[in-house]
Amino acid sequence: MPTPQKKALVAELHEAVESSTGLYLAEFRNLSVAEIAELRGQILDCDGRLRVAKNRLLKLAFAGTDAEGLLEFLSGPTAVAFCHADPIPVVKTITQFGEKHEYVAVKAGLMDGQVFDREQVARLATLPPRDQLLAQVLAGISAPVSGLINLMNAVGSQFVFTLQAVADKRKAEEPAEELAPE
Repeated sequence: MPTPQKKALVAELHEAVESSTGLYLAEFRNLSVAEIAELRGQILDCDGRLRVAKNRLLKLAFAGTDAEGLLEFLSGPTAVAFCHADPIPVVKTITQFGEKHEYVAVKAGLMDGQVFDREQVARLATLPPRDQLLAQVLAGISAPVSGLINLMNAVGSQFVFTLQAVADKRKAEEPAEELAPE
């Protein structure tokens, strides 16, 4: 029979899943309390939250949400990182922490209702920050427009230079006609 504390924890986890912009399941082994606290602090700095819970409780919390696709990844010690803003910095933090601590790895993730396996999450961790991606997209969109503007300016400039050259040529020819004897 479930205790009131476990029911409350499942309800809290369910609410966290519903309100998250993304979440990641991380596998961890042989970490000290200080190391887990360090990882929690780093994730908190990325506007995320790390929770360690039993897989059985996570299965109950994931029921009826987009996170049901993550049920197959719930085995072994599992920590869930909930993202409250941009999910990419959170996965980068977990991945970088895992490079220093061999027993930490991301198992799977969920973003925008789509489930990502270990390999896909590893690729997400290599993405640049959201602001940089937006700047790259904006530069890609504006490049053809500015190229067109430059081309139009070049055509206009070339036309003006041609007119100026014709005017200069005529001006150079006029004094020669005036100097001729009558």
